[in-house]
Amino acid sequence: ATRCDFTCARLEDLEPQFMAEWGDDADLIWLQWTLQYLTDADAVDTLRNLAGAMLEHTGLLVVKENRPYGTARTDRFQMERPENSGGRYDITRSDEHHRFLFHQAGLVVNMREEGVETNTYALRCMA
Repeated sequence: ATRCDFTCARLEDLEPQFMAEWGDDADLIWLQWTLQYLTDADAVDTLRNLAGAMLEHTGLLVVKENRPYGTARTDRFQMERPENSGGRYDITRSDEHHRFLFHQAGLVVNMREEGVETNTYALRCMA
């Protein structure tokens, strides 16, 4: 590529008016171990913002998240509660649950790779 820009930003800042400063649509957005800290509604809003503002044409959104594995049930999400007041809640969603959130955000799964403890999705905007 003749030009490559990397941006490290907070999710709260990734709104259309902020991203408009970047110019052209992004070719690739990588979101890793982020959705697990968001409610379903916040996850859909975040994905929708990224998709609508940046991926309208040919961009790809890659999402890597934990998945249930081992003896964990795959028919429901799992929630880890913090052990102390400064801890974070952590939601582990099934593949079906992730796909539902992606659909709600206007995204389709182009490819999925299953790791031992994670799923990695390559997503595109719905046509």
